[in-house]
Formats: sequence, structure tokens, C-alpha cells
Amino acid sequence: MKNSIITIIIIIIIIILGVWLYTASSSTVNIQSNANAPTTIDNNLGGTTAQLFSDSPLASNAYLISTLTYDANTKKALSGFIVTKKVLTDGSTQYTLKAQDPKYQTQIYTVKPGEKLYFIEQNLSDDNGSTDKFPGDDTAILVDANGYIINQ
Repeated sequence: MKNSIITIIIIIIIIILGVWLYTASSSTVNIQSNANAPTTIDNNLGGTTAQLFSDSPLASNAYLISTLTYDANTKKALSGFIVTKKVLTDGSTQYTLKAQDPKYQTQIYTVKPGEKLYFIEQNLSDDNGSTDKFPGDDTAILVDANGYIINQ
């Protein structure tokens, strides 16, 4: 009898802990499912707000790549990646960021007219010439015409 009561109490504690962990993790970030909608941040007050890219901590490590030419810093940030552009029939441009290290996945972004694509290089010091010692910290962020981050 004593063992069955202890077992029931342990099961109840595990269930309560599981529910608490699930609700705690799902209330911190709420990203909309629409691929062309601005990324939203749950403010824990029952609502969400779209995030301006300029207010994002990623903005300080961003390099515009949806442009015709790249400056020296952008080229350095893109070390280890080959960027190709393809204009699509709807006027959008598809950007492919292929990591030269085969361990990393190719990234593909579609940029509609008015949108901007920024390359995020978290640690520029790991880039040297045409190599990036750790391309895992590199990604891109799509920003809509109003400056809001778009979820991809």
C-alpha cells in the first residue's frame, strides 16, 4: 500500500512538472506560421508585437546582401559561403547561400520587391579570406519593406 501511494505521488509530480515545462517554453516566443508575416515576440502580457529589425540584437551583426555589390566587410562576413542570385518570374530574387564546408546546410531565401536580406555574422573574427572557421553562427534575416523581421 505504501509503495503504491509513493508511485502515484511521483507520477502526479512528473505530470505537473511536464505541464509546467511545456507552458513555460511555449509562452516565451510565439512565431507566426505565415512565412511572409513579421516575426512576433510574445510580450507575456497576452499579446504579440512584430519586431523591427533595427531593434533586434542581430542588427549590429548584419550585412545587406540583397544588393548589387558588397563592401569589404560584407565580403569578409560571407567568407566560407558562395552567394548566388536568381531572378524569379514574379519579380522576386532567390538567394542561395552555399557553405563551402559540406557539413553545413545550404540556405535559400526568396526576397520579394521591397524586402531586404541581411547576412548575420555573429563572430566576424572567425572569418579569414575565403574560409569561415565556424559557419554555424552565420545565417540570414529577411526584412519586409517596413523594416520588420519576416519569419522564414
